[in-house]
Amino acid sequence: MNMMINLHKTQTEVYRDMFLKNLVRFAVVVCSRGWGKSFEISSGAVTSLFELFELLPHIQNKRVAIIAPTFDQVKDIYYPVLTGLFQLPNFALKESKDLGRFIFPNDVELHLLSYEAVERMRGKGYYFVGWDEVSSCTRGISPKEAWEQIIYPTISTRWSPMHAQRFGARSAGRAMFASTPKGFNFLHELYTKEELNPGDWKSYVYDYTQTPLLDRQEIEKLRDDMDPISFASEYLAQFKESGNSVFYCFDRKKHVQPCDPFMPDEIVYASIDFNVGLMCTGIFAVRGGQMQFIAEMKGSPDTEQLALRLRGAYPDHDIIAFPDPTGKARKSSSPIGRTDFSILKNNGITICAREQVPVVDSVNAVNKKLLTASGKIDMFFDPIGCPEMIRSMERTKWADKNPEVALIDKSESIEHFSDGVRYATEYLFPIKSSTPGVKRGFAF
Repeated sequence: MNMMINLHKTQTEVYRDMFLKNLVRFAVVVCSRGWGKSFEISSGAVTSLFELFELLPHIQNKRVAIIAPTFDQVKDIYYPVLTGLFQLPNFALKESKDLGRFIFPNDVELHLLSYEAVERMRGKGYYFVGWDEVSSCTRGISPKEAWEQIIYPTISTRWSPMHAQRFGARSAGRAMFASTPKGFNFLHELYTKEELNPGDWKSYVYDYTQTPLLDRQEIEKLRDDMDPISFASEYLAQFKESGNSVFYCFDRKKHVQPCDPFMPDEIVYASIDFNVGLMCTGIFAVRGGQMQFIAEMKGSPDTEQLALRLRGAYPDHDIIAFPDPTGKARKSSSPIGRTDFSILKNNGITICAREQVPVVDSVNAVNKKLLTASGKIDMFFDPIGCPEMIRSMERTKWADKNPEVALIDKSESIEHFSDGVRYATEYLFPIKSSTPGVKRGFAF
């Protein structure tokens, strides 16, 4: 069976890499509103169906899925495209718009799913998953949990490269994510996966000028009707925050750089946020006034284990820690009731901590190290050694989207590493309380 798929130039780039050249298994398409996400995902889904038609009847898990935030969206957007433009009813044994199902010969199926019902995928196998508007999927479990615990296992456990070769499939299982950005959320995390997994992952960015489906002059008129952040996100396909990012000066392109390992006699500095079972710790050096974060530690069950881990990792170095001030009084879980500070000291770790760390002053201290008005940068994070710390710096937000109240949002538990950065930076490079500090910032 053959079918002609007509894509515009930038759609073709993604399709070619994924389906014609088999260069990428997981494509992350960050694009303008109106770029043609639904047609691109539909093209991938239909191509995958035709690849499954070629396989032997006894092979199981010959499924394809398309996910959108709600069932009305996936049904109203994708059903007309699949039945009208791609004429899938001509190939299907039966289909149902209300159920979002297409059943084909050879036990091949296409499922249209709402993100709210993603749990239904558990235990099944999918050859291709197209996920539309990742940034708008907010109901139910987090998108990160949905991907790692449900969607990716449906691909990796049934359609790994080993399984694909055994079954004679053209490719291992694939997934395509297509969405307009909305700040530094899970879509951005997916977008950055190419940095560490270039063999499987590839990211694409297309603004409104890179599609023939939009009238450029008409879009330009929207600049007068939309705020700059919304326009940048919706039509320039840029990851921009609306002003509630705590560390608004942080820019992955500027601040994520390889950092040299410690020299033999160099002091090891550690920023610590006490939290049982997490103990998020940043390991950094101070070089010429720069804070260079080289590594991170996470997952120690208590302070005693963290201290042993630090001392074991750097046995011949002086270690200076900048912990959460609450550790001075907080009792450890050890039987004799020692404090977190005393445990660190007993392991030869020097403690530097304020009685309390003002949130606004510490945030301003970090932003100043990230970028001064003259363009000076004095804080860097190693991409290999500090992946979660980088994510924490990007995604730490003000509570209620209001920096004026100086309360950091803790709902996602993403702030632990950046809290440690605040403690260390404010102690080493303090800013006077009288110094004006910008709490809301925009970058274009």
